[in-house]
Order: sequence, then structure tokens, then C-alpha cells
Amino acid sequence: MIALPFGHRQAARPGHAMVLALALMLPGAGASEAAPSDNRAKLWHTCQTNDGEAGLTACMAIINTRGIPKRERATAYYNRCYKFILRHDYSNALANCDRSLEDNPSFVDAWLNRSTIRSGLGQFDLAIKDATQAFAMANSNSDRAGALRNRAAAFVRRGNIAESRADLDQAARLQPGDVYNFINQADFLLQLGRPDEALQQVARARATRATSNFSQQKMYSDIGVLHGKSLVAMKRYSESLPVLGALLKIDPNNAEAFALKSVALARTNNVAAARDALSTARRLPLSSPDAADVFREAEQLVREVDSAMAPPRGEPVAPGATPSRERNNRVALVIGNAAYQNVSPLKNAGRDAEALAAEFDSLGFRKVTLLRDQTREQMFAALRAFAREAETSDWAVIYFAGHGLEMGGINWLAPVDAQLKTDRDVRLEAVSIDELSTAIEGVRGLRLIVLDACRDNPFAPQMRFTNSTRSLGTGLARVEPEGGTMIAYAAKAGQVANDGDDENSPFMKALLNRLKQPGLEISMLFRFVRDDVMAATGRQQEPFVYGSLPSEPFYFRTAATASR
Repeated sequence: MIALPFGHRQAARPGHAMVLALALMLPGAGASEAAPSDNRAKLWHTCQTNDGEAGLTACMAIINTRGIPKRERATAYYNRCYKFILRHDYSNALANCDRSLEDNPSFVDAWLNRSTIRSGLGQFDLAIKDATQAFAMANSNSDRAGALRNRAAAFVRRGNIAESRADLDQAARLQPGDVYNFINQADFLLQLGRPDEALQQVARARATRATSNFSQQKMYSDIGVLHGKSLVAMKRYSESLPVLGALLKIDPNNAEAFALKSVALARTNNVAAARDALSTARRLPLSSPDAADVFREAEQLVREVDSAMAPPRGEPVAPGATPSRERNNRVALVIGNAAYQNVSPLKNAGRDAEALAAEFDSLGFRKVTLLRDQTREQMFAALRAFAREAETSDWAVIYFAGHGLEMGGINWLAPVDAQLKTDRDVRLEAVSIDELSTAIEGVRGLRLIVLDACRDNPFAPQMRFTNSTRSLGTGLARVEPEGGTMIAYAAKAGQVANDGDDENSPFMKALLNRLKQPGLEISMLFRFVRDDVMAATGRQQEPFVYGSLPSEPFYFRTAATASR
């Protein structure tokens, strides 16, 4: 439980991401000395004790209080950061931790937790810098040891074995006999490919009595991850299953645990359960950068089994010919944001979305989800739901029409409730296009994102910049999606798209027209769309496609389905 904002200091609390130290709020340093009103006291209590949506909302209400002292606001941001870390939602955690440190640069626990987040995102160089800063500012051996352990975990993953070893040894000297000495030793040994020795450290951790300074639930979650990983690495799959089952009772949103379970089940020939465990893992945010490797192994095993068991489908293909794909197992999420609450509404975004959803439906998509005027929370909920649909589909398409912006090379989509009064608000109020990519990463066939969000940015004139290194670009920035993913922009990087003067935008008119054309492979389809839009706008707008697809052709409408 997070500590109250007034009172004595709590000790550092370990997290379960890469076995890194996760600090509690520093109540004295982060709160106002003035006695709060009854309402404010209730908000603080909810902000600190509720790890769900109510807690996040209460913390934001405190942040938005007029005249709130910076150090108190830093604590509220910190509590939001903490809650997002517990969910493995490192993107939102980072945005809130950044704001906490902007308001209170001497907040040791925020530096410590940001190193946790950086490692969770695989940003090991930055994690090392933050852990070093936390160590330099720490006033207790507990915080110093936590910072050293965080830095050691990042060092070993970056290949700095000697530095990692030195930090672990120093942490053990600062806190001799602490259970996390054994936990972090196990993590270190696993990274070196020595699971048998790691298992010995896990046993020592389980035999060590936990102190009251740590959350035992998180401690046992950390131990469970390392225990399961060690057994799977040693090919003791049957033994790993009850260990992973116990872990998931403690931490039911741990994607790495589900992926490990999928591997163990596949290796013990329980293929259906392995597929279910992998399906669950795909719906969850990565709990650690190490999880990606486990995912790959699990997915490869399931693919191999599926390939061996799959019956032949479709008509026979002539020798040397490449099979084409236009499958009915296709899903689409179509979002049109037009009724913006804090800037001028858009004329065609909603109509464009409706027209495209209708066209996808006529093309025989298995499911088309059309959503209008979504808030940020609604967009995230929609993406989570769509991820579950997409993972069992051959095609997954996401279309977004609305306002978008590029800041510092990152592209963001604006929900209808966005205010974006400062540059710092972008991370808290907008949705990164990386979230769209994540929602469809489990698809085995075509992954397509279409962004009609390159219009003039209406938030720019009102946005106050707090960091001179940040800047807004025109339109959206170019992207480099992973193989098998295609991202189509209504206007190429740096350009602005035309919203149109009549029922649909020039981009949507061209896209709808080409979707009706049978026998047009998807890459060629978007090339035709480009030419159509260039002609319609006097060469002022050039649609552009980023990413790459495999050699297999994909068709929205083959010649055989031209009558649809």
C-alpha cells in the first residue's frame, strides 16, 4: 500500500520488473505542511491507497487543484507513476514520473522508480543514469542498495558484467542478509546463462525471512519469475508449471509468466493450453524486456504445432506460384474523432470513419468496430479489446481520423478530451501510435494502420513549452515499423492533410474508390491512392506508406470476389 502524504517515511519497496527496486512515495518531501480540507484529505487517501482507476483519478484531481505547491504535485504525479508501474504500463508510468521530477528534481524515490521504468522499456543506458542519480541523492543504505541493484540489472543486460557484479557486491555490503541480495544474484546468473546456480539463489531467497520494509507480495512475485525462468531454462518444464501457477495468483497480469507457462505447456505436449496461455500473454503489457525473448520462443513453438496440425486449405497452388491472401478472418477498428471539446471540431473525420467501416463490412470483414469521438480512456479500452480480436485474425486494420501531432520525433493521436496546454501534457492526454502497433502485434498475417491525422495542429498556438529541447513538427513524423506491419499516412511525414470541402476528405475518397477495385494488391492499391490524392490536391498532399510486408500478396478484394 502506498504511504499517506503526511507522516513518517516508509522504506523502499521492491518491484517485479526485472527485479528492480521500486520505491514508495516520500511523504514528508512530497506534501504541503498545511492541513488539507476534508475533501482534499479524501482525495489524498484515494490517491495513495487505491491502485485502480479511482486512485489515478484522485491523483489527477489533486494535480489540477489551483495553487497546489510543486512538491505536493510531484507526489501526486509520483503516485500515478507508481500505479502504472504496478500495471506494467511503463509508457504512462514514465510520463508521470517525468512530471514528478520536473516539479521536484530532488525526489530520490522518483529517480529510483524512473530507473525501473527505463529498464522495463529496455532503455538500459538511461536506466543506469537514473539509478546513478538516485544513488548520489540517497540518504539511506536501503535507497543506496536499491539504486545499485537497479543499476546492476541494467548493466548486465547491456553486457557490462564486471560493473554489474561490483554493484551487486556493494549492495550486499550496504544491506547484508537482505533477501534481495539473493533475488538479484539469481537474476544476474540467469542473464549469464547459469540457471542451475540461479536456482540455488532462488532457494536462498525463499529461505530468507522478509523484513517489514518490503511488500511480501511483490517479493514473492519476483522470486516466482526467477524460479520459473530457471526451471524452464533447465528444461524442467513439468516442475515449472506449479511454480508459474502460484506466481500468476500473486501477479495475474504478468505477461512473462504467461509466456513461460506457454513454453512449458507446449514442451509437455499440452498444445491447447499453451495456445491459451500465449493468447493471454499477448493481451498484457510486457512485464519485462526479457519477456520479448520468451514470447518469441512460445510463439515459435505454437506456430510449429499449428503448422504440423493444420489441414490444407484453399485451392491447390500451381508449382512456383505465390498464394494470394484475401481471407474472411479479417477485423478492423475504425475511429473517427471529430467533436473535439477544446479546439475546433473537424468536418469530415466522423464521416470518413463511417464510410470506411461500411466498405470494410461490404468486403466481408469478420468484425468491424466503428467508434466516434473517443476520449483517451475510451481509446485505450478500445485498443485493449481490439487486441483480443486481432490475435486470432489473419488481418487486423486500425484506422484513425482526427487530430495528430509530432513532438520530438514521436507521433501522438489526440482524443476528443485532450487539452494539451503544455508540452508536458502530450504524454498524459494523447495516445502514441506505438499503442496501435502493440494492439495488432499478435496478428500472424497483415497488420495495417491507416492514419488520417496529419491535419493542421490546432493545439500548437495555445501550447506552452516547458522544455526548450521539445518541439512540434508539421504533420506526423516518419516511422519505421517492424517487418510485417504497414503504416499508411494520409500525407507523408512533415505534410498536412486536407480535411476536404465536401462529404469526405481527398484521401478517403481515393481510398474508398480503390478498395472497390478488384484484383488490386495492397501495395499497388496505396500507390494508386497516392496518385489520386496528388492529382486531387494539385500535388499539395502526398500519401505515404511506411513499413514492409512479406512477398505474399494481400488483396482487399480479389477478382473472385468482385461481385461483392
